Amino acid sequence: MQIAPMHDNPDYILLLISPRDIADRLGRSMQVKSAAKSAIGMAEMLAHEIKNPLAGISGAAQLLSMNLPPEDREMTDLIVEETRRIVKLLEQVEQFGNLRPPERRAVNIHDALDRARKSALVGFAAHLSIVEEYDPSLPATFADPDQLMQVFLNLIKNAAEACKGEGHTIRLRSFYDHSLRLRRKSGGPAVLPLTVEIIDDGPGIPPDIAADIFEPFVSGRENGTGLGLALVSKIISDHEGWVSVESVPGRTAFRVSMPVAPKKLEAS
Repeated sequence: MQIAPMHDNPDYILLLISPRDIADRLGRSMQVKSAAKSAIGMAEMLAHEIKNPLAGISGAAQLLSMNLPPEDREMTDLIVEETRRIVKLLEQVEQFGNLRPPERRAVNIHDALDRARKSALVGFAAHLSIVEEYDPSLPATFADPDQLMQVFLNLIKNAAEACKGEGHTIRLRSFYDHSLRLRRKSGGPAVLPLTVEIIDDGPGIPPDIAADIFEPFVSGRENGTGLGLALVSKIISDHEGWVSVESVPGRTAFRVSMPVAPKKLEAS
């Protein structure tokens, strides 16, 4: 609950009540972040050691295939293909662990959204319709522009992968929301009014993984790495923001809440 005086009438106060599930999600998020750091730290240490023998396995399979008739090369080709897939996953783990600290400045949130939208439309989302519903009056946020663009690109990609086939639509919304406040590590309040939603009309997140969707290696898709949304969560956490999701069949909405840039930065 939030309580504030009414400035135009001191005889009244404003009482704002938010659903309890927001507090529950905040608590779960803190636990997830602690577990994620441990999991990624261990995976990062193992990644380099695993990549070396994988290179040897792949090379040996390619040598074997040179002396096999075409009808017998299926198994060696499978070995090479799977080792390459594992190496790609390990490289994603290393990228996750080596993400640099954000270089934050005043950023127009719609510029980052537009860069992600254009990149998606010429690639993985070419078969989809992307609709923009922006509030043009939003002030600048305080963020690393490249990392913020990466967040939006990952969320649009996640939405596109959920929408198989033609005729689906992804909506990008931005609006001002006064309700979400977190407590910073320093103890002071963090107000996160700048809100972006990426909404798809796909089948929704499987209920058995919905609560853990931002954890590393959790994915609802076959051959999914489960690192895309974990990376989104890490970047937004590093920006002192908040990311959440609400999903039912036919509508999945990922919401990113960000702070407003300090006035002195916004003015410059």
